[in-house]
Amino acid sequence: MGITIRIMTWVLWALIISLSVYFLFDNVIAYFFGYRSRLFGDSFFHNQVWVALHMGGGTLLLLSGPFQFWSWFRKEYLSIHRLLGKIYLIGAGLAGFSALRISLISTCLPCRISLFLLSVFMLLSSGLAWLSVKQRNIKAHKQFMVRSYVCALAFVTVRIDGILPLDFLFSNISDPIFRRTVNEYFFSFVPLIIAEIIMTWLPSVRRKRYQH
Repeated sequence: MGITIRIMTWVLWALIISLSVYFLFDNVIAYFFGYRSRLFGDSFFHNQVWVALHMGGGTLLLLSGPFQFWSWFRKEYLSIHRLLGKIYLIGAGLAGFSALRISLISTCLPCRISLFLLSVFMLLSSGLAWLSVKQRNIKAHKQFMVRSYVCALAFVTVRIDGILPLDFLFSNISDPIFRRTVNEYFFSFVPLIIAEIIMTWLPSVRRKRYQH
């Protein structure tokens, strides 16, 4: 059972890192090396600055995030883990606050609410992760970091519609706006709900069972 869990964990991390690398090359690098979408303003200082901040903050999140959850690295290089944690929080702040602004100007009107809520959840979970570690509540710190990272990955998955295996769930939706809205809400909140069930719901049931 332990081997199976380890294999599933490595497969999951391989998928997460692969999607992150794909997003960095397909979106971030393309943006900073010339691509500018008119959907987010007609100049850098007219709304596109928010996209640049979001991309830059997201890059810090994606590059530092996996190291934060690598237990061996955390134990062997605690000082670097703390430094990367600060870099992660800076990225979360940049990506989160800029996403709040982007949510107000998104061309997908129904998606504005999901993007705004996702931004709030990421900022809140990241802030609580910092507060809990300051209070030396390591368990709460780990859980809030998971929530924050799941929110960060949601910004990735909602932007790569069409390459994920679960995309077939939306294949019968012909209306592009409705399809995008479903995609945004699904990848923004379903992973967060699953993480919550694994971290809090299931352990609480197991504890109750052992008490009887």
